[in-house]
Amino acid sequence: MKNNNFINTEPAELESEIISYLNKQFISSGFKNFSLDELASRFQISKKTIYKRFETKEDIIRTVITQQLSDAYTNFVATIQSPITIVEMFVELSKIIEKYYSVFNEASLKNLERYFPQLAIYIEQFRTNRIIPLVKILLKLGRKKQLILEIPDDIILRVFNSALSEIAQSKSNAESQESYRVLFGQSFDLLLNGILTKKGRQILINKSKGIK
Repeated sequence: MKNNNFINTEPAELESEIISYLNKQFISSGFKNFSLDELASRFQISKKTIYKRFETKEDIIRTVITQQLSDAYTNFVATIQSPITIVEMFVELSKIIEKYYSVFNEASLKNLERYFPQLAIYIEQFRTNRIIPLVKILLKLGRKKQLILEIPDDIILRVFNSALSEIAQSKSNAESQESYRVLFGQSFDLLLNGILTKKGRQILINKSKGIK
């Protein structure tokens, strides 16, 4: 039996519903376990109807990825432009990475690379050309304000990337979404403490205590 909510839905509206649903799925579970049969069943429509809006499965994933990367980048820029300390900016960036972990998690990216290598390349290029430069700007400003230790950017990025990818993979094993958020936050704080000066760590401590 077809779902009447979607039988009479305008094509553009249906596309928006599909993208919104998959965006949440990818954020929650990465790119694995996604099939057109499951999608068609979820919306009670035929795969033919899906193909009227998207040429291929890769086209669907590309649309979702583009939205996720755009949203993450917009949030990154907004954070950098906000009137908070450099240390607080890094804390806020960790929340963005946690939310959009499917486009920052190396394991998720490698899984995508097996089936859609061009999409994996697109994500990597976006991160390299758009996201990482913003992080390097924060690191530079942090050093200037004597909040970040004199550790080469590449080493910091490599350590954070590796560690956070391992943390992200624990998402499926966490007892709940909330417990995963706590684990991610604690782990990021531990990593952040490792690159902060004494002055920077004090700001982080004050933030955790709600002191301004």
